Amino acid sequence: MRRFQPTKATGAHARALLIVSLLALPSFPVSPAWAADAPKRGQTAEDAFREGVSQLGAGETTEAVRSFQRCVQLKPDLKECWYNLGLAYGRKRAFPQEANAYAEAVKLDPNYAKAQFNLGVVLEDLGKTTAALAHYERAIAADPEAQDARLNRAMLLLREGKVDAAIIAFEAAIKVKPDNPEAWFDLAQAQEIKADKLEEPARTQGLRAAVRTYYKCIHHAPKHHRAWYNIGVVHHRLKDYGSEIAAYQKAVLLKRTYTPARYNLAFALRDKGDKAAAKAAFESYLKIARGNKGEKRFIAAAEAELAKL
Repeated sequence: MRRFQPTKATGAHARALLIVSLLALPSFPVSPAWAADAPKRGQTAEDAFREGVSQLGAGETTEAVRSFQRCVQLKPDLKECWYNLGLAYGRKRAFPQEANAYAEAVKLDPNYAKAQFNLGVVLEDLGKTTAALAHYERAIAADPEAQDARLNRAMLLLREGKVDAAIIAFEAAIKVKPDNPEAWFDLAQAQEIKADKLEEPARTQGLRAAVRTYYKCIHHAPKHHRAWYNIGVVHHRLKDYGSEIAAYQKAVLLKRTYTPARYNLAFALRDKGDKAAAKAAFESYLKIARGNKGEKRFIAAAEAELAKL
């Protein structure tokens, strides 16, 4: 039993975690309450905002939520406070409330790129993919240089099965920042998926294009062990077993505990007929993998192959 599934592309997906601060805010009159906690006596929106920023920076998320709630009670049209309230809710994994806070921020300023991006992320977490795509697109329109929004949009298109559109989106993201290795990695993954759906000779041509793209990833991140592993998987599909073995060996050299590469390397050496090297590779894999619950079914397969050798 081989591991033919390459390491999955990840995309950016993480929220923009920058805490927004303001140098100076005027004192504001109290507005109608939005949240349960009433503002402290004599507290201004500026006070509540700075208190929330300090608490959020210190990891005091529950207190930060309360402070930013008081801030938006005092000044409902302060987009930065709604944004930081969203961050605080996100750290508590209160995703519906997080989405509502970002939605208020972008109502106030549709060109608030960070809030549009984070709203896209949380909507994706909530399974609302169509809405998530729309907010990624708005984040890109507000800030065309925002590669994270471009990558998240591309990855979501890929997950939705819109492979050609995803490839175009990844390529556009790379133009924004060509030295991001993960962007090249994700593009290569999309190229693999497209190639697997093609007939020969287009399939082989597509897989070779994916390998070239993985090498561009490695050019920018020479220690990218997952790219080397995926190159090995693609070479297996191309029946280039010598290159497959070399790629797995490089992945293992870069990360000795990377079990997928060790596992596939052992099978590749077995298929090549190098029993001594295969035996050593299976033993090395098992030494590292035993005790890892996620490796259970692969451990059983490796033990069976080792017994045959």
